[in-house]
Amino acid sequence: MSSLKGVTIIVFALFVGALASNSFDVIRDCKQYYGLVDYNGPVKYFPTANLQHVRCTVRSKVFKFAVLGPSDGHLRFGISQFPYDNNVMEIAIGGWRNTKSAGRRQYRTADNRYTNYPLGEIQTPNLLSPFHPVMFVLEVFYEGRVELRIDGQPQPFLSFQDSSRIPANYMSFNKWDRDLIFFYDCPF
Repeated sequence: MSSLKGVTIIVFALFVGALASNSFDVIRDCKQYYGLVDYNGPVKYFPTANLQHVRCTVRSKVFKFAVLGPSDGHLRFGISQFPYDNNVMEIAIGGWRNTKSAGRRQYRTADNRYTNYPLGEIQTPNLLSPFHPVMFVLEVFYEGRVELRIDGQPQPFLSFQDSSRIPANYMSFNKWDRDLIFFYDCPF
């Protein structure tokens, strides 16, 4: 009888443990982007065609990723793996010390000088956290619209239009001056 009581307690403990929510569960099965360089460092782009968890529709590509850190995460995407002397799209997430987010077209030269063309900006106080990852969904429309939302929310908090219609064939992440971790290719 006491062994039955012990088994019941163990099964109950496992059941309760399975129900407990851990804020890091959102990054399960995501890839981790390491080697994050600062804003002006040599950014390494990876092909989005090799990602397993990209939703492709007739109108867009959809990506799911998370950021863990205090502020100033940057996501860039473009047409080639080495987009120097070309335009890329850049999204600043929790920028300006975690007070706002912005979308912009960026032209970066081979000697790493850049020009940013603002396309959208919004106040996002305390969007990022150094204590738990924040999951985002990025949708890049083929006609040039870009939308960013927090996973689970139906409306984007940042949306902008770019007439150059830069495709998300290659992607990269970097930081401003604070250490961050990006998790990408997350399952839907």
